[in-house]
Amino acid sequence: MELLNSARAQLLPPLEAVIESFDAATDPAPLAFFTLILTNLHRLEDDGDLMGLFFELSSTAFQGFVFNPTQAQLVDSLLAVAENIAFALSASGDNPH
Repeated sequence: MELLNSARAQLLPPLEAVIESFDAATDPAPLAFFTLILTNLHRLEDDGDLMGLFFELSSTAFQGFVFNPTQAQLVDSLLAVAENIAFALSASGDNPH
């Protein structure tokens, strides 16, 4: 559970920043997409849920969204955080850093 709480703590601020960058009237599709990810982030129960969240985030580029430069930077930052967490999860515990 510590892993899930850590992932939530790391992902929540950049995800909320991404969501706040969209206007419901002009950006309903990306707003709905990232709001669903936020909902799923709050519902994490196990490592499988976390990996599913990473899979959802990895599909961002294939959604067809058009981001303004600020939104693109925020999304890139969010994806970088997710990538760092996923990398840490995949690192072998056998080899100390």
